Amino acid sequence: MTKQVSDRPVRISLLMFDQMLVSSLAMPLEMLHAAAAFQRTRTRQWLELQVTALEVTTPCRPVGGLAIANGKPFDHKHDGPVDLVIIPALWRNPLRKLQRDDAVCRWLVDRYSEGTRIMAIGTGVWLPARAGLLGNQAATTHWHALNAFEMDFPDVRLKRDHLLTQAGQVYCAASINSGADLMTHLISTVFGSEAAAYVERQFSPEARMSFDKRVFTEDAELHADETIALAQSWLQQRWQHPLSIEGLVEVTGLSARQLGRRFKRVTGITPGDYLLKTKCRFAREWLKNSDLSISDIAQLCGFSDSSHMGRVFKRWQGVSPSEYRRAVRAKLFSANSELRAE
Repeated sequence: MTKQVSDRPVRISLLMFDQMLVSSLAMPLEMLHAAAAFQRTRTRQWLELQVTALEVTTPCRPVGGLAIANGKPFDHKHDGPVDLVIIPALWRNPLRKLQRDDAVCRWLVDRYSEGTRIMAIGTGVWLPARAGLLGNQAATTHWHALNAFEMDFPDVRLKRDHLLTQAGQVYCAASINSGADLMTHLISTVFGSEAAAYVERQFSPEARMSFDKRVFTEDAELHADETIALAQSWLQQRWQHPLSIEGLVEVTGLSARQLGRRFKRVTGITPGDYLLKTKCRFAREWLKNSDLSISDIAQLCGFSDSSHMGRVFKRWQGVSPSEYRRAVRAKLFSANSELRAE
């Protein structure tokens, strides 16, 4: 995507709520500042990041007891265009109490009508939904809140097995980690692809997957069993960890035997194999796009060692990790060579 060209500062509004998770605002904000600093070294255009923190609930007491400076008291007025609104995740969800005609909902609708992008993390997705911006649109939220969200907003097309969704100008991230991937994508739309690549390198590139590879798309594989979709979503969010049948049982409300039978009937594989296949999918991307050693990739993917990863990878891919890397790198270098030759 092309970089935003403007003779005014980039303006970001952070909404601050009681019981919000500070990390869901801090990480995106740090990434944005890194992007703005990078851009100033690359162009004569002065791109200044202006952040307005609107305190929606008073007093604003974040989870964890960390004291933060108060934001600007919220009202429905604003003093200029806003490029991006960031809505944090919340431990307790005061957004459930909002009504559509509340001032914060009206303010968000006004920003949306002006073309503002809206980024909502975890339970923060309640706000654009309550404001009526997600009617018959795709959305996701934290796995623990999926059932409550669906009950509150039956008209929203909830994507239980996706960590990222985009519905026009509204972007949803199911978790704080997914929010970092989403932020990288949004940085590319505001500051350009070079700035996004720089920020990605600075903020643990080995742990990041691109927005395009993880966002909901209409042609994604779907099925009608919501309970198993919830299990899949839970596994995808914990893909770097060992399989926990106890955790799946708690999430789904099924017995271990019911879970195993139903999961295999719907997906064709067991929960354990689904988790291993997911690990291999991430391993594939790192083998293709990074210079990390196979041992490092095995550790990042939660395998016991590189030998374990090798056995599992060959089972699913038909080749060893090193053979896969050589094959895909050869194709990439061949394509680049052809482009240079032209």
